Amino acid sequence: MSELLFSLATIFILAAGFLVIANRFSIPAIPVYIVVGLLLPPLVGEDLTLELAQWGIAFLVFIFGVNVEPGRLRSVASDSEHVAAAQFLIVSGIAFLVSLGFGLGILDATYLAIAAGLSSSLVGQELFKREIYLNLVHGRLVQSIHFIQDLFAILLILVLSAAVFTFDGVALKLGYGVVLLTTAILIRIYLFDLLAKLAGDNDELVILTGIGLLIAFIAGSVALEISIAVGAFAAGLAVTRDFPNNLALLSGLDSLNSFFSAIFFVTLGSLVTFPGALGEAIEVLTLAGILILFVVIVKPVVTIFLLIRRGYETRTACLTSFTLDQVSEFALIIAIQALLLERISEPVFQAIILASAVTMITSTITKEYDEQLSRFFSKSKWFASSHEQSLARSEVDSDVTDHVIIVGYGILGARIASVCNDLDVDVVVIEHDPDQFKKVQAEQEQYVFGDAMVDHTLDQANVAESQLVYSTTSDRRLSEHLLSLNTSTDIIVRADGRQEALALFEAGATYVAVPDLLASERLLQVVRDTIDSEIDRDELQSQGRTALEEAELILRGHHTGN
Repeated sequence: MSELLFSLATIFILAAGFLVIANRFSIPAIPVYIVVGLLLPPLVGEDLTLELAQWGIAFLVFIFGVNVEPGRLRSVASDSEHVAAAQFLIVSGIAFLVSLGFGLGILDATYLAIAAGLSSSLVGQELFKREIYLNLVHGRLVQSIHFIQDLFAILLILVLSAAVFTFDGVALKLGYGVVLLTTAILIRIYLFDLLAKLAGDNDELVILTGIGLLIAFIAGSVALEISIAVGAFAAGLAVTRDFPNNLALLSGLDSLNSFFSAIFFVTLGSLVTFPGALGEAIEVLTLAGILILFVVIVKPVVTIFLLIRRGYETRTACLTSFTLDQVSEFALIIAIQALLLERISEPVFQAIILASAVTMITSTITKEYDEQLSRFFSKSKWFASSHEQSLARSEVDSDVTDHVIIVGYGILGARIASVCNDLDVDVVVIEHDPDQFKKVQAEQEQYVFGDAMVDHTLDQANVAESQLVYSTTSDRRLSEHLLSLNTSTDIIVRADGRQEALALFEAGATYVAVPDLLASERLLQVVRDTIDSEIDRDELQSQGRTALEEAELILRGHHTGN
């Protein structure tokens, strides 16, 4: 116990010191944690490091499972399933053959191939946190592809954890995994709401309910002699985000996320070691280099092609693919499990660890320059087919002028289009969400299937001859791109807060909508009416009920496609 406490204290003291310095230079936390881990081996034993890494992964996997909202991913689920499966099979298959060509045995080649094919949901979610929050198409694709890959990983963990690779041995482990996952789904559907109601408004009880489920599932996985990561993943699926006091749970999990992120990434860095012998060191570097090549280059390029074939724009395909360019934490679990079972050679294990650390650092760099990289790919003739697909799915009169361009056809976009139609003003809708685009085709005469961040999409909508562009999303990068256009067209954008809105006004926006501030203004007007005006209480209540009923009708019409 004293050794564990010493190790944790060492991790957090070193991490805190380095983070203070890193924050001054806006360096992301993940690379800092990994660098701290490189300094750790002299202070912490390898056995304890392996154990800490597994526990860190388990808790982070739990938090990822809690944050998954299957209903929100439904619109991209089919595409994600096809892309995730095809990408994993193609990349892992080629990596397996290359590994055999370098003289590795079948088991070693298998573990290296798995590491090449799977991507880190923890890193991807962290880097794309804002895109997921804004419910952007590539944000949903990122979350969905990672979720499906994690299901593949759970399957592989169960299969490769069998004591012997026989039908009965593998079937037993798979059976245990199915029991845990099925139990989690049943709890999510039938029991969790009851548990949340029993906790009531007590924040501590809500948090303890979620942690209690995690401990129960981990205990179940230990009893069944399967990886605790499987139990943690199942526990995350058992918790639903949609309950009245969910903010308390999510807030508590955010604190846990920071705690265990530090543990996981620091211990990952501490696992990076090199053999003393020159020949073994060269072997580790060669294998790690091959793995990094597959993860950083081959996997994203394959994913871009697959997403374009599914009908997505090049930019959407690129931004999604750039979050897959790291080794998965599940691949680390599989490698650690194999090391403990003595099924993987030391050089291959060290190569996977080294490649994991390197790619989790380079992934943060890729995210920093993802827009520049996507523009580079968009200019390539290899990806010209995405423009042709966009053109084929679009319907715009070539001579349309003085029209209104609406970017995004959610609730707000549909209402703006309705107002324009009442005013007899032509409307062109730009949408690249496959699910929403079906609604656009059913309700509007002119539309473009594409990404408004891409110039040819705006050219198809004839932005130069439009009188107004209205962006319905709070994506700052999209707003700034629209405002950078060399046009006299009025541009209305959205922002999340006052400071961002002021910056967009400075950039030339005709108007900036800030939903929270607008809602506040409406509330203040109600207060004024209550205190100063002649409107009585009954009339105020009637106005409030009417507004709520109208909003509900709009929501119902939007969700049913009416």
